[in-house]
Amino acid sequence: MNDASVVVVGAGNIGSHVLPLLARIEGLGELTIVDKDVYEKKNLNGQAILPGDVGKAKAQVQARLLGRLSPELVVHSIVDALENLPIGSFRADLIVGCLDSREARRRLSEIAFRVAVPLIDAGVQADGLLTRVNVYDPQNEDAACLECAWGAADYAALEQVYPCQGAANGKPPATNASAALGALAAALQAIECEKWLRGRSDRLAPGSEVLIDAASHTHYRSTVRRNAACRFDHERWTIERLAQSPAALSLGDALALAGSGVGSAAPPTDAVLTVEGQRFVTQLVCAACGAARPIARLAVTLRSRDRVCAVCGQENVPRGFDLSDCIDPAALPAGALRRPLRAFGLRGGDVFTITHAGGARHFELGGHPWTTSSPDFSKTK
Repeated sequence: MNDASVVVVGAGNIGSHVLPLLARIEGLGELTIVDKDVYEKKNLNGQAILPGDVGKAKAQVQARLLGRLSPELVVHSIVDALENLPIGSFRADLIVGCLDSREARRRLSEIAFRVAVPLIDAGVQADGLLTRVNVYDPQNEDAACLECAWGAADYAALEQVYPCQGAANGKPPATNASAALGALAAALQAIECEKWLRGRSDRLAPGSEVLIDAASHTHYRSTVRRNAACRFDHERWTIERLAQSPAALSLGDALALAGSGVGSAAPPTDAVLTVEGQRFVTQLVCAACGAARPIARLAVTLRSRDRVCAVCGQENVPRGFDLSDCIDPAALPAGALRRPLRAFGLRGGDVFTITHAGGARHFELGGHPWTTSSPDFSKTK
Protein backbone atom coordinates (compact mmCIF):
# COMPACT_ATOMS: atom_id res chain seq x y z
CA MET A 1 0.00 0.00 0.00
CA ASN A 2 1.58 3.25 -1.16
CA ASP A 3 -0.01 6.71 -0.88
CA ALA A 4 -3.50 5.36 -0.33
CA SER A 5 -6.34 7.87 -0.07
CA VAL A 6 -9.34 7.87 2.25
CA VAL A 7 -12.40 10.14 2.57
CA VAL A 8 -13.90 10.36 6.07
CA VAL A 9 -17.40 11.78 6.32
CA GLY A 10 -18.31 12.95 9.81
CA ALA A 11 -15.98 14.19 12.57
CA GLY A 12 -18.19 13.74 15.61
CA ASN A 13 -18.56 10.97 18.17
CA ILE A 14 -16.97 8.31 15.94
CA GLY A 15 -15.13 10.43 13.37
CA SER A 16 -13.11 12.48 15.88
CA HIS A 17 -11.75 9.21 17.29
CA VAL A 18 -11.17 7.37 14.00
CA LEU A 19 -9.28 10.18 12.24
CA PRO A 20 -6.08 10.05 14.35
CA LEU A 21 -6.16 6.23 14.11
CA LEU A 22 -6.32 6.39 10.32
CA ALA A 23 -3.58 9.05 10.20
CA ARG A 24 -1.24 6.59 11.87
CA ILE A 25 -1.69 3.92 9.16
CA GLU A 26 1.60 3.51 7.35
CA GLY A 27 1.21 4.13 3.63
CA LEU A 28 -1.77 6.44 3.87
CA GLY A 29 -0.89 9.48 1.78
CA GLU A 30 -4.07 11.57 1.53
CA LEU A 31 -7.07 12.01 3.78
CA THR A 32 -10.15 14.15 3.19
CA ILE A 33 -12.44 15.16 6.07
CA VAL A 34 -16.03 16.20 5.33
CA ASP A 35 -18.25 17.73 8.02
CA LYS A 36 -20.59 20.71 7.86
CA ASP A 37 -20.85 21.39 11.60
CA VAL A 38 -18.92 23.21 14.32
CA TYR A 39 -18.06 21.76 17.70
CA GLU A 40 -20.37 22.76 20.53
CA LYS A 41 -19.82 22.75 24.28
CA LYS A 42 -22.05 19.69 24.60
CA ASN A 43 -19.62 17.74 22.37
CA LEU A 44 -16.80 17.87 24.94
CA ASN A 45 -17.95 14.74 26.76
CA GLY A 46 -18.49 12.54 23.69
CA GLN A 47 -15.96 13.68 21.10
CA ALA A 48 -12.17 13.78 20.97
CA ILE A 49 -11.77 17.55 21.23
CA LEU A 50 -10.45 20.22 23.60
CA PRO A 51 -12.37 23.16 25.13
CA GLY A 52 -10.59 25.51 22.74
CA ASP A 53 -12.13 23.69 19.78
CA VAL A 54 -15.68 24.75 20.71
CA GLY A 55 -17.15 27.05 18.05
CA LYS A 56 -14.72 25.91 15.35
CA ALA A 57 -15.46 23.89 12.23
CA LYS A 58 -15.07 20.17 12.95
CA ALA A 59 -13.31 19.35 9.69
CA GLN A 60 -10.76 22.14 10.15
CA VAL A 61 -10.08 21.28 13.80
CA GLN A 62 -9.35 17.67 12.88
CA ALA A 63 -7.25 18.67 9.86
CA ARG A 64 -5.01 20.81 12.06
CA LEU A 65 -4.68 17.96 14.55
CA LEU A 66 -3.70 15.48 11.85
CA GLY A 67 -1.21 17.98 10.44
CA ARG A 68 0.62 17.93 13.77
CA LEU A 69 0.21 14.19 14.22
CA SER A 70 1.36 13.16 10.75
CA PRO A 71 3.10 16.04 8.95
CA GLU A 72 3.66 14.04 5.74
CA LEU A 73 -0.03 13.25 5.33
CA VAL A 74 -1.92 15.48 2.88
CA VAL A 75 -5.17 16.49 4.58
CA HIS A 76 -8.14 18.24 2.97
CA SER A 77 -10.94 19.67 5.09
CA ILE A 78 -14.34 20.36 3.55
CA VAL A 79 -16.82 22.27 5.68
CA ASP A 80 -20.08 21.40 3.99
CA ALA A 81 -22.77 18.73 3.89
CA LEU A 82 -21.83 15.70 1.82
CA GLU A 83 -25.08 16.09 -0.12
CA ASN A 84 -23.80 19.41 -1.50
CA LEU A 85 -20.47 18.17 -2.80
CA PRO A 86 -19.40 17.15 -6.29
CA ILE A 87 -19.17 13.38 -6.21
CA GLY A 88 -15.66 13.65 -7.59
CA SER A 89 -14.77 14.71 -4.03
CA PHE A 90 -15.27 11.08 -3.01
CA ARG A 91 -12.77 9.48 -5.39
CA ALA A 92 -10.43 7.55 -3.09
CA ASP A 93 -9.35 4.04 -2.19
CA LEU A 94 -11.87 3.95 0.65
CA ILE A 95 -14.81 5.95 1.99
CA VAL A 96 -15.35 5.95 5.75
CA GLY A 97 -18.80 6.87 7.09
CA CYS A 98 -19.21 8.25 10.63
CA LEU A 99 -22.67 9.79 10.36
CA ASP A 100 -25.69 10.24 12.62
CA SER A 101 -28.19 10.99 9.85
CA ARG A 102 -30.09 8.28 7.98
CA GLU A 103 -30.46 10.45 4.89
CA ALA A 104 -26.76 11.31 4.85
CA ARG A 105 -25.84 7.63 5.20
CA ARG A 106 -28.22 6.74 2.36
CA ARG A 107 -26.67 9.39 0.13
CA LEU A 108 -23.12 8.30 0.98
CA SER A 109 -23.97 4.71 0.08
CA GLU A 110 -25.39 5.93 -3.23
CA ILE A 111 -22.24 7.95 -3.99
CA ALA A 112 -20.01 4.98 -3.16
CA PHE A 113 -21.81 2.90 -5.79
CA ARG A 114 -21.67 5.63 -8.43
CA VAL A 115 -17.89 6.02 -8.10
CA ALA A 116 -17.32 2.30 -7.21
CA VAL A 117 -15.40 2.96 -3.99
CA PRO A 118 -15.72 0.59 -0.99
CA LEU A 119 -17.52 2.08 2.02
CA ILE A 120 -16.88 1.20 5.65
CA ASP A 121 -19.68 2.61 7.79
CA ALA A 122 -19.93 2.73 11.57
CA GLY A 123 -22.61 3.70 14.05
CA VAL A 124 -23.54 3.63 17.73
CA GLN A 125 -26.70 3.39 19.80
CA ALA A 126 -26.11 5.01 23.17
CA ASP A 127 -29.08 3.64 25.11
CA GLY A 128 -28.15 0.02 24.32
CA LEU A 129 -24.36 0.46 24.41
CA LEU A 130 -24.30 -0.89 20.86
CA THR A 131 -21.69 -0.25 18.23
CA ARG A 132 -21.50 -1.59 14.69
CA VAL A 133 -19.34 -1.60 11.57
CA ASN A 134 -20.71 -2.38 8.08
CA VAL A 135 -18.80 -3.03 4.87
CA TYR A 136 -20.18 -2.29 1.39
CA ASP A 137 -18.17 -2.96 -1.76
CA PRO A 138 -19.65 -1.62 -5.01
CA GLN A 139 -16.80 -3.25 -6.91
CA ASN A 140 -18.39 -6.60 -6.12
CA GLU A 141 -20.95 -7.53 -8.80
CA ASP A 142 -23.50 -8.87 -6.31
CA ALA A 143 -22.80 -6.35 -3.54
CA ALA A 144 -25.56 -5.31 -1.18
CA CYS A 145 -25.99 -1.62 -0.44
CA LEU A 146 -27.13 0.10 2.73
CA GLU A 147 -30.75 0.12 1.55
CA CYS A 148 -30.83 -3.63 0.87
CA ALA A 149 -31.52 -4.10 4.59
CA TRP A 150 -34.10 -1.30 4.83
CA GLY A 151 -37.84 -1.64 5.14
CA ALA A 152 -40.73 0.82 5.16
CA ALA A 153 -39.97 1.95 8.72
CA ASP A 154 -36.41 2.90 7.77
CA TYR A 155 -37.59 5.07 4.90
CA ALA A 156 -40.27 6.65 7.10
CA ALA A 157 -37.54 7.65 9.57
CA LEU A 158 -35.50 9.54 6.96
CA GLU A 159 -34.94 13.20 7.78
CA GLN A 160 -37.06 15.40 5.50
CA VAL A 161 -35.61 18.45 3.77
CA TYR A 162 -37.76 21.14 2.16
CA PRO A 163 -36.50 24.03 -0.03
CA CYS A 164 -38.51 26.63 1.90
CA GLN A 165 -37.04 25.77 5.30
CA GLY A 166 -33.76 26.70 6.90
CA ALA A 167 -30.47 24.89 7.32
CA ALA A 168 -31.58 23.23 10.56
CA ASN A 169 -34.41 21.49 8.72
CA GLY A 170 -34.10 17.72 8.82
CA LYS A 171 -31.37 17.73 11.47
CA PRO A 172 -31.11 14.32 13.16
CA PRO A 173 -31.37 13.98 16.94
CA ALA A 174 -28.13 13.88 18.93
CA THR A 175 -26.75 10.39 19.54
CA ASN A 176 -25.69 11.30 23.11
CA ALA A 177 -23.12 8.51 22.96
CA SER A 178 -20.15 8.47 25.33
CA ALA A 179 -16.62 9.02 24.11
CA ALA A 180 -15.86 5.41 25.06
CA LEU A 181 -18.62 4.05 22.80
CA GLY A 182 -17.55 6.28 19.91
CA ALA A 183 -13.94 5.25 20.39
CA LEU A 184 -14.94 1.56 20.40
CA ALA A 185 -16.69 1.97 17.05
CA ALA A 186 -13.74 3.97 15.72
CA ALA A 187 -11.21 1.31 16.71
CA LEU A 188 -13.19 -1.45 14.98
CA GLN A 189 -13.62 0.75 11.93
CA ALA A 190 -9.95 1.74 11.73
CA ILE A 191 -8.82 -1.90 12.00
CA GLU A 192 -11.13 -2.85 9.15
CA CYS A 193 -9.96 0.14 7.07
CA GLU A 194 -6.34 -0.92 7.38
CA LYS A 195 -7.20 -4.50 6.41
CA TRP A 196 -9.04 -3.27 3.32
CA LEU A 197 -6.29 -0.84 2.32
CA ARG A 198 -3.72 -3.62 2.61
CA GLY A 199 -5.91 -6.15 0.80
CA ARG A 200 -5.75 -8.64 3.65
CA SER A 201 -7.60 -11.91 3.22
CA ASP A 202 -9.14 -11.69 6.70
CA ARG A 203 -10.99 -8.44 6.00
CA LEU A 204 -14.76 -8.44 6.38
CA ALA A 205 -16.61 -9.66 3.31
CA PRO A 206 -18.89 -7.22 1.43
CA GLY A 207 -22.28 -6.93 3.13
CA SER A 208 -20.87 -7.88 6.53
CA GLU A 209 -21.96 -6.27 9.78
CA VAL A 210 -20.15 -6.62 13.09
CA LEU A 211 -22.18 -5.62 16.12
CA ILE A 212 -20.83 -5.37 19.66
CA ASP A 213 -23.21 -5.17 22.60
CA ALA A 214 -20.94 -3.56 25.17
CA ALA A 215 -23.56 -3.97 27.90
CA SER A 216 -23.45 -7.77 27.74
CA HIS A 217 -20.00 -8.07 26.10
CA THR A 218 -21.58 -9.93 23.21
CA HIS A 219 -20.27 -9.98 19.65
CA TYR A 220 -22.44 -10.65 16.60
CA ARG A 221 -21.54 -10.99 12.92
CA SER A 222 -24.10 -11.07 10.15
CA THR A 223 -24.31 -10.58 6.36
CA VAL A 224 -26.73 -8.52 4.31
CA ARG A 225 -27.51 -10.09 0.93
CA ARG A 226 -28.42 -8.24 -2.24
CA ASN A 227 -32.14 -7.49 -2.05
CA ALA A 228 -34.00 -7.82 -5.36
CA ALA A 229 -36.68 -5.46 -4.00
CA CYS A 230 -34.18 -2.78 -2.95
CA ARG A 231 -35.24 0.74 -3.94
CA PHE A 232 -31.69 1.65 -5.04
CA ASP A 233 -30.61 0.68 -8.54
CA HIS A 234 -27.04 -0.40 -7.54
CA GLU A 235 -25.65 1.10 -10.75
CA ARG A 236 -21.90 1.57 -10.91
CA TRP A 237 -21.46 4.24 -13.51
CA THR A 238 -18.82 4.36 -16.19
CA ILE A 239 -17.73 7.96 -15.66
CA GLU A 240 -15.59 9.57 -18.35
CA ARG A 241 -13.21 12.06 -16.80
CA LEU A 242 -12.74 15.30 -18.73
CA ALA A 243 -9.74 17.61 -18.83
CA GLN A 244 -11.96 20.66 -19.20
CA SER A 245 -12.97 22.68 -16.16
CA PRO A 246 -16.49 24.15 -15.82
CA ALA A 247 -15.10 27.46 -17.08
CA ALA A 248 -13.65 25.86 -20.22
CA LEU A 249 -16.59 23.70 -21.36
CA SER A 250 -19.73 25.29 -22.78
CA LEU A 251 -23.20 23.86 -22.35
CA GLY A 252 -23.36 23.18 -26.10
CA ASP A 253 -20.09 21.29 -26.10
CA ALA A 254 -21.17 19.31 -23.04
CA LEU A 255 -24.41 18.28 -24.74
CA ALA A 256 -22.44 17.37 -27.88
CA LEU A 257 -20.54 14.77 -25.86
CA ALA A 258 -23.62 12.57 -26.20
CA GLY A 259 -23.03 12.41 -29.93
CA SER A 260 -19.73 12.73 -31.71
CA GLY A 261 -18.04 14.75 -28.99
CA VAL A 262 -16.88 18.30 -28.26
CA GLY A 263 -16.77 20.47 -31.34
CA SER A 264 -19.44 18.57 -33.26
CA ALA A 265 -21.81 20.66 -35.36
CA ALA A 266 -24.72 20.37 -32.96
CA PRO A 267 -25.74 18.30 -29.96
CA PRO A 268 -28.70 15.92 -30.22
CA THR A 269 -31.88 18.01 -30.23
CA ASP A 270 -33.39 16.01 -27.37
CA ALA A 271 -30.30 16.01 -25.13
CA VAL A 272 -30.63 17.23 -21.54
CA LEU A 273 -28.03 17.64 -18.80
CA THR A 274 -28.40 16.45 -15.22
CA VAL A 275 -25.96 16.59 -12.31
CA GLU A 276 -25.76 13.57 -10.01
CA GLY A 277 -27.46 14.29 -6.70
CA GLN A 278 -28.33 17.92 -7.49
CA ARG A 279 -31.24 19.99 -8.77
CA PHE A 280 -31.40 23.19 -10.80
CA VAL A 281 -33.31 26.32 -9.87
CA THR A 282 -35.33 27.62 -12.82
CA GLN A 283 -36.87 30.64 -11.08
CA LEU A 284 -36.42 32.67 -7.91
CA VAL A 285 -39.33 34.53 -6.33
CA CYS A 286 -39.08 37.38 -3.83
CA ALA A 287 -40.66 36.41 -0.53
CA ALA A 288 -41.70 40.03 0.05
CA CYS A 289 -42.92 41.56 -3.23
CA GLY A 290 -43.42 38.43 -5.35
CA ALA A 291 -41.13 39.57 -8.17
CA ALA A 292 -39.93 36.56 -10.19
CA ARG A 293 -36.51 36.13 -11.73
CA PRO A 294 -35.74 33.32 -14.21
CA ILE A 295 -32.46 31.55 -13.60
CA ALA A 296 -30.76 28.28 -14.54
CA ARG A 297 -28.30 27.32 -11.83
CA LEU A 298 -27.56 24.46 -9.45
CA ALA A 299 -29.47 25.10 -6.24
CA VAL A 300 -26.42 24.25 -4.15
CA THR A 301 -24.31 26.98 -5.79
CA LEU A 302 -26.78 29.85 -5.70
CA ARG A 303 -24.80 33.01 -4.95
CA SER A 304 -25.58 35.71 -2.40
CA ARG A 305 -26.44 38.14 -5.18
CA ASP A 306 -28.91 35.64 -6.67
CA ARG A 307 -30.84 35.70 -3.41
CA VAL A 308 -31.41 39.47 -3.37
CA CYS A 309 -34.52 40.82 -5.11
CA ALA A 310 -33.64 43.50 -7.69
CA VAL A 311 -36.98 45.23 -7.06
CA CYS A 312 -37.19 45.57 -3.28
CA GLY A 313 -33.90 44.17 -1.95
CA GLN A 314 -35.55 41.41 0.08
CA GLU A 315 -34.82 37.69 -0.14
CA ASN A 316 -35.32 35.62 -3.27
CA VAL A 317 -36.18 31.98 -2.61
CA PRO A 318 -36.60 28.91 -4.82
CA ARG A 319 -40.01 27.26 -4.56
CA GLY A 320 -40.44 23.53 -4.81
CA PHE A 321 -41.96 23.67 -8.29
CA ASP A 322 -39.14 25.97 -9.47
CA LEU A 323 -36.63 23.13 -9.10
CA SER A 324 -35.73 20.88 -11.99
CA ASP A 325 -33.68 17.71 -12.30
CA CYS A 326 -32.14 18.85 -15.57
CA ILE A 327 -31.12 21.63 -17.90
CA ASP A 328 -33.26 21.42 -21.01
CA PRO A 329 -31.79 23.63 -23.78
CA ALA A 330 -35.25 24.06 -25.28
CA ALA A 331 -36.29 26.03 -22.19
CA LEU A 332 -33.29 28.38 -22.24
CA PRO A 333 -32.88 31.73 -24.02
CA ALA A 334 -30.93 32.09 -27.26
CA GLY A 335 -27.19 31.94 -26.78
CA ALA A 336 -27.35 29.80 -23.66
CA LEU A 337 -25.49 26.94 -25.38
CA ARG A 338 -22.41 29.16 -25.64
CA ARG A 339 -22.28 29.83 -21.90
CA PRO A 340 -19.73 27.85 -19.84
CA LEU A 341 -20.99 25.25 -17.40
CA ARG A 342 -19.67 27.42 -14.60
CA ALA A 343 -22.41 29.92 -15.41
CA PHE A 344 -24.93 27.20 -14.52
CA GLY A 345 -23.21 26.58 -11.18
CA LEU A 346 -21.28 23.43 -12.08
CA ARG A 347 -17.99 22.82 -10.26
CA GLY A 348 -14.82 20.83 -10.76
CA GLY A 349 -15.54 17.24 -9.80
CA ASP A 350 -19.25 17.44 -10.60
CA VAL A 351 -20.53 14.41 -12.48
CA PHE A 352 -23.04 15.35 -15.16
CA THR A 353 -25.10 13.04 -17.34
CA ILE A 354 -26.16 13.74 -20.91
CA THR A 355 -29.33 11.85 -21.71
CA HIS A 356 -31.08 11.61 -25.08
CA ALA A 357 -32.97 9.05 -27.12
CA GLY A 358 -29.74 7.20 -27.89
CA GLY A 359 -28.91 6.60 -24.22
CA ALA A 360 -26.97 8.27 -21.41
CA ARG A 361 -23.29 9.01 -20.75
CA HIS A 362 -21.67 10.23 -17.54
CA PHE A 363 -18.80 12.73 -17.36
CA GLU A 364 -16.75 14.22 -14.55
CA LEU A 365 -15.58 17.80 -14.94
CA GLY A 366 -11.91 18.59 -14.56
CA GLY A 367 -10.60 20.96 -11.97
CA HIS A 368 -10.17 20.34 -8.28
CA PRO A 369 -13.45 19.45 -6.55
CA TRP A 370 -12.52 21.71 -3.63
CA THR A 371 -12.19 24.78 -5.86
CA THR A 372 -15.35 26.80 -5.44
CA SER A 373 -16.63 30.31 -4.83
CA SER A 374 -18.22 29.17 -1.58
CA PRO A 375 -16.45 30.23 1.64
CA ASP A 376 -17.47 26.91 3.21
CA PHE A 377 -14.70 24.89 1.56
CA SER A 378 -11.10 24.82 2.74
CA LYS A 379 -7.95 22.85 2.15
CA THR A 380 -5.30 22.20 4.78
CA LYS A 381 -1.85 20.71 4.29
